[in-house]
Amino acid sequence: MDIEHLRTFARAAELGSFTKAAVSLGLAQPTVSRIIGELEAAWDGPLFYRTGRRVALSELGQEALLRAQPLLREVEQMSEDLRAFSRLPSGSVAVGLPPSLIPSVVPELLNQLRRELSGIRLRVYEGFSEQIEHWLSEGVVDVGIYSKYKEGSLNSGGLMLHSHLVLAGVAARWDVPDEIDFDRLAEFPLVLPALTNGLRMAVDAVARRRKVELTVVAEADSILAQKEMTLNCGCYMIKAPHTIANEKKDNIFASSVIRNPSINRHVVLVTGQQKPLSRAAREVAARATAILRGLSGET
Repeated sequence: MDIEHLRTFARAAELGSFTKAAVSLGLAQPTVSRIIGELEAAWDGPLFYRTGRRVALSELGQEALLRAQPLLREVEQMSEDLRAFSRLPSGSVAVGLPPSLIPSVVPELLNQLRRELSGIRLRVYEGFSEQIEHWLSEGVVDVGIYSKYKEGSLNSGGLMLHSHLVLAGVAARWDVPDEIDFDRLAEFPLVLPALTNGLRMAVDAVARRRKVELTVVAEADSILAQKEMTLNCGCYMIKAPHTIANEKKDNIFASSVIRNPSINRHVVLVTGQQKPLSRAAREVAARATAILRGLSGET
C-alpha cells in the first residue's frame, strides 16, 4: 500500500465508479480494479459492493475511507506548503462574513494585505451564519467568520470576539438604565432581523420560554435599515455592542445590556475542508483572527 493506492481508493469511493475514478486519475480501469483488489487482500475484506456499473462502500470500506481522508489531506497540505515555500503567499482568498463584522474586519485586513502581501487578492462574501456555514461546506469560501449565540454566563476562553447583546435606541431620548431585564423588552417597539437569523432565533427562544410577548414592528436583515428605522421611527434594536460602537461614540445611539437572562454572542473563524488551504488563505485567516481578538474587549 502507498499513498497513490489510498488516493485511488478514495476517488473510487467519492465517484461510486471504478471507471470514473480511472478517468479522473488518468489510469486504466483495470489498474484501478487491481489496486482495489490489492487493498482488499491487504485488509482482508471487501471494500465495495458491486451494483451494476456502480460501486458502494462496504462497512469495511466506510471505515477505511474515514481513516484515509485525513491522511490524504495531510499529504496534499504538505505538497501545497512545499510548492509555495519559496515564494510569498499569493492568489485569491474568499472570505465569508456577516454584515455586522465587515466594517470591523475587512478594511483593516485589506490594508494589511496591500501593505505587506500585495499578491493576495481578497474576495469578500457577505451573508449570515447559516449561509456562511453552507459556503464553507461547499468550498465556496476559504475562510468563514460568523456568530453563534448562547444564553447564560459567558465563558470567553478561546473566543476571538464576544459580547452580551444590548437594547439600543436613539441617545437623545434614552432613559433606560445601563442594564435591563430581558422581560422588559416587551415594553419597546423592536426592529429585528428575520426569523432565520441567528440573533433573532436566540431572542425568540428566550421570549417563548419566559412567555414574553415581544412587539416586533418591523423585520430587516440589513443593519443599515435597522439603524435608519431606529433613528427615524421611534424603534429599538437588539444588537451586539460593536455594531453600534461608532454611533455611540458620536452620541447617536445609546444602549443597555440585556440581563436575566443575558444572551451572549461569540464569533468563530472556520477554514474550509474541501481542499488544501493555501498559504495565502492561512495568512488571511491568521490576520483576521488577530483583528477579531483585538476587538475582544467588549462585554
